[in-house]
Amino acid sequence: MSTRPGLAGRFADRRRDRALLRSLRDALTPPVPGAYGAFGAGSVVVPPARVQLPSSIFIGEGVVIHEGVWLSVVQAYPDTRPRLELRDRARLGRFCQISCIGEIVIEEDVVASDQVQIGDTYHDYEDPLRPATKQSLARPQPVRIGRGALLGLGVIVLPGITVGEGAYVVEGSVVTRDVPAHAVVAGNPARSVGDVGRRPASRKAG
Repeated sequence: MSTRPGLAGRFADRRRDRALLRSLRDALTPPVPGAYGAFGAGSVVVPPARVQLPSSIFIGEGVVIHEGVWLSVVQAYPDTRPRLELRDRARLGRFCQISCIGEIVIEEDVVASDQVQIGDTYHDYEDPLRPATKQSLARPQPVRIGRGALLGLGVIVLPGITVGEGAYVVEGSVVTRDVPAHAVVAGNPARSVGDVGRRPASRKAG
């Protein structure tokens, strides 16, 4: 609400609204390909998308990053240069969030469904008297999503995790430990329920 009365106040409000819209548009417009560490042929980042530190993001060929994605890459430690890799033909669904201050590698042909979250750090809350926004980030632990793995809707992958090649993480799962290649895991925390190509042990035919 304007604090200035009359016509002058309305003009001030319009100027403020236009400035806010420009700021929002700029924040949600993906960087040009040349701003990234690498940006392969045929790849696309669909706007709106929030991308931080694109020079530390390496995108292979044929990668598709759908709208609403937040690639939060931050240099939180002076001795650690972050690196986020999305290798050839990887797919990120809508509203995924990747939080990287160390190293996260998403290998070839990985599919991450909508609203997947992957992070190599967390707020450690060492000082209970400090607000959440001022808590420091824990040292990063590398994350790797193996070639051809599938992360279902709303999956959360915690720091230090490797999801093996061809694994399937069922929607809504929270991955707290490594997932073997070609395994099917589900739940919070995610546990093995079968192997890819076989009916999960927790389900029965008929």
